[in-house]
Amino acid sequence: MDSLHWQIKHALRMVVSGAGAYLLVFLLGLQVDFSAVITAIFVTQSNVGGSYRVAVEQFFAAIAGAVCGAGAAALILPQDPMWMSLALVVALTPLALLGALSPGFRVAPISAVIILLNGPILELDTLTLALDRVLGVSLGCAMGVLVSLTVLPSRAFPAAVDTAAGICSLLARQLAVLAQRAPTARGQHGRLAAQVREQIMQLADLAEAAEHERRGRTKRHVGAPRLLRTLRRLRHNTDMLRRAGRDIGDDALPESIAAPWCHAAGAAAQTLNSIAALLAGEKVPEDFDTLTPAVRAYLGTLEEIRKSGETATLPPATLRRMFGIGFTLDQFRRDIGDMIEIAQEVPKPRPGVLTALQGGLRGRG
Repeated sequence: MDSLHWQIKHALRMVVSGAGAYLLVFLLGLQVDFSAVITAIFVTQSNVGGSYRVAVEQFFAAIAGAVCGAGAAALILPQDPMWMSLALVVALTPLALLGALSPGFRVAPISAVIILLNGPILELDTLTLALDRVLGVSLGCAMGVLVSLTVLPSRAFPAAVDTAAGICSLLARQLAVLAQRAPTARGQHGRLAAQVREQIMQLADLAEAAEHERRGRTKRHVGAPRLLRTLRRLRHNTDMLRRAGRDIGDDALPESIAAPWCHAAGAAAQTLNSIAALLAGEKVPEDFDTLTPAVRAYLGTLEEIRKSGETATLPPATLRRMFGIGFTLDQFRRDIGDMIEIAQEVPKPRPGVLTALQGGLRGRG
């Protein structure tokens, strides 16, 4: 239902943006409706930060395309298909290289092609057509950003926080599976790891858009890049623990250390679930960090085994696994502490009007 609600809002913004751009061009008495409408629709992204980014990319790409297209036409003066082909080569070569270096300029060749090919059809000189193209793209960018800001605006940072909560839940599920000591859970680990990887990529896009929104605003809060970096470290630590503990179901570790390890994995899962709830705006106990005492217990047991001389009877592979788990758990504990600090600092989501009304009705009932 939430996904459908988001899709309907985004579709409505695109419709308003396209129609508004056409109406703006008509009221100004200009002949750049095609460029303006197409650009406005393209600039209207799912969040405000994304619209900022695409608007800047479209504007500079239009300028680059206009300069190269008009320059090639002035240099070659194409009069037939052969000369036009040469003009296209001259105009598109630098733009193609620019687009390969920066994804934001991948639409620049389109402007050059429009200027070169539409000039003879519309019986306009290329300079006039280039200026019209830049003007149309500029109006479209302005309309797209304006609609994103005013028509059911959607900010990237709340979406990033929501995605981060989902990643914490997925990592918690991975650790909960590890705590079960089930040797047949490797396939489940793989599926969860793939979901985490996909969510991390989505969070990276949202973090970039959130930074565009944050620039120039007086309000300061924890940045989305910090949230992304911390979750990447937690994901890396989870993968390391998964590899180190993958053979625990085959009794690769002695029982004296296997039990504290499983307890630590379960405590990590519980703490991550609490962080996910905190990011979602839910109330959690003040001291919900159950991982720190569990890690200390594991490291304490590891030290007792070392002092007792039991390590001399264990294979080198088992020792590497035991101490590797201890090192990774300690690093995981530090990163969890950073994540708890971030979760406590981020602005909590506010319920929508419909949610608030439903809560009020339930309270009266």
